[in-house]
Amino acid sequence: MPGEPKLEYNQLETGYDFPPSSYQLDSAVVVAYLEAVGETSRLYRDSGLVPPLAVAARAMAALSDGMRLPPGTIHVSQELEFLSAVNVKDTLTSRARVSRKQSRGKFHMLNIDLNVFNQKQQAVLSGKTSFILPEPDDGW
Repeated sequence: MPGEPKLEYNQLETGYDFPPSSYQLDSAVVVAYLEAVGETSRLYRDSGLVPPLAVAARAMAALSDGMRLPPGTIHVSQELEFLSAVNVKDTLTSRARVSRKQSRGKFHMLNIDLNVFNQKQQAVLSGKTSFILPEPDDGW
């Protein structure tokens, strides 16, 4: 999705499917993730497995590549279910869909369903994430 214009919140509707995003979390990415989170266990460095939260972080990054959130946005919740192990050789595809968009006065709620599949089309992650967004102004 990089290179495509980011959608603004007001352009999103319930049921909108973001374009799928495919990627690999290779050994270098896994090591960088482990260093960023301070993980010292050799498990992921030596096994070829990808930490489940690294998969989730990459899925969220793919989502953020497709939309622009205004200053003051709050990430209020996230529910994740890890369904299968991911190996550094796997090619993953993230899919995201707006499951709910609701306005309450000057605040807006946005719920997005996330699903990640491996190259065999097996689900490896399923979840949802929610944001509260302020009333947009003309400056963003």
